[in-house]
Amino acid sequence: MKLKYLLSLLITIVLFSCKKDDDVDEIPHDPVAQAIIDDEILIEFLQSHFLTEDKEIDTILNNETPLYSQVEVDAILFNDINYKLYYYTDTEGIGINPFSSDSVQVIYKGFTLDSVKFDENLSYTSPKSWFHLPQLIPGWQFGMPHYKSGEKIIYSDESFGYENTGSGIMFLPSGLAYGPNGSGFFIRPNECIYFFVDLGTVVRADADNDNVLNSDEDINGDGLVFNDDTDEDNIPDYLDVDDDNDGILTKNEDANEDGDPRNDDSDGDGVPDYLDSDS
Repeated sequence: MKLKYLLSLLITIVLFSCKKDDDVDEIPHDPVAQAIIDDEILIEFLQSHFLTEDKEIDTILNNETPLYSQVEVDAILFNDINYKLYYYTDTEGIGINPFSSDSVQVIYKGFTLDSVKFDENLSYTSPKSWFHLPQLIPGWQFGMPHYKSGEKIIYSDESFGYENTGSGIMFLPSGLAYGPNGSGFFIRPNECIYFFVDLGTVVRADADNDNVLNSDEDINGDGLVFNDDTDEDNIPDYLDVDDDNDGILTKNEDANEDGDPRNDDSDGDGVPDYLDSDS
């Protein structure tokens, strides 16, 4: 009898708990309001923290120079929402700045604002150092172009590294990071995060090998490539081997055979053949 009573009580509690959860209305996510909240959080963090001589971030206790006076701000319009990305430049680098559509080799450390490290890669020899920026969170696509690459050095043991790299810290609002879902165990929903980055090299990417660089497939000119789809086939142009869906591969629409399909316009209508389905 006692066992039956306990089972009955447990079932009642479970059902009541489920009913209670069902009755709670979830507050809908408001990305515009969250962007404002995130900016206030980032400003407070940057005003109350400083960069130590060992290139670590710590809380201001003795009138140290706040990070807020050392960072620059990039005002970003993404998905019709205004964001602010803050970035600190430690070293400028001597190479080229990546476009948001390029591939990069980076060593990095990622932290939440309460100093929890959620990811890192400290070796250029690791496959984990290579990234294709269009596949990353928006904060990296907007943030990494502020840094320049370095120069590759081959050491006596035939290993390699980079010198004179661009390095610094990117402070990202949640809307340019992992948003309302968060990520994994450490990054909560709507959490601002930051990354230490050191940019070794940049590769001007052509993801679909159509002889048009990813950066040149940004047809709407917003700096991003995943939202450009000329033929509306749900494949972004930078991944689409036939951008106008006319049955002719983009790389084969190079009438003058100079290796660049962008300057071929057979019917003279101002639209390159590779984007013109009736050329």
